[in-house]
Amino acid sequence: MVVGHRSYKLEVSIMIFPAGRRVAAFLLFACSYPLGAMAQSATIDVPQYRQLGASETMAPPGNSGADFSANLPSLAGLTLLATIPAPKSVRRKVEIAANCSAGVTIVLDDQAGTGTPTIIPIAGPASDGGQGGGWTGTAHTGRIRIYSSNAACQMAARIW
Repeated sequence: MVVGHRSYKLEVSIMIFPAGRRVAAFLLFACSYPLGAMAQSATIDVPQYRQLGASETMAPPGNSGADFSANLPSLAGLTLLATIPAPKSVRRKVEIAANCSAGVTIVLDDQAGTGTPTIIPIAGPASDGGQGGGWTGTAHTGRIRIYSSNAACQMAARIW
């Protein structure tokens, strides 16, 4: 009986001792090593081409940008479906989706239409009413016109 009692004490001391040793090692390390050095730190460089915040403007309203197209744009054979006028303040977002098989053509230009427009063709779905291509933008501050070769084309356009 005494031997069993002694082995029990030995088991308890073995179980407690390693934990005490770990605590002592941690305290020794923490006291000898500054806490600030324990956490990794790094310097962060902010690039010059950072993203704009939600309230920052990218370009003044009415600025349609410069044209670098290889060919003159043509709207021959297309029907105007909708016009989104140039905003008085910068838009936060524009979304346009084609829901007819003919697709849509998005024209980005200035309010007066004096500059060369940028034309973006968007493919339509396989059948009318399906999900076709879409365009989302935030940088254009001029007028947006939406055309299609199908005068009854279903399309969706939303601005924020």
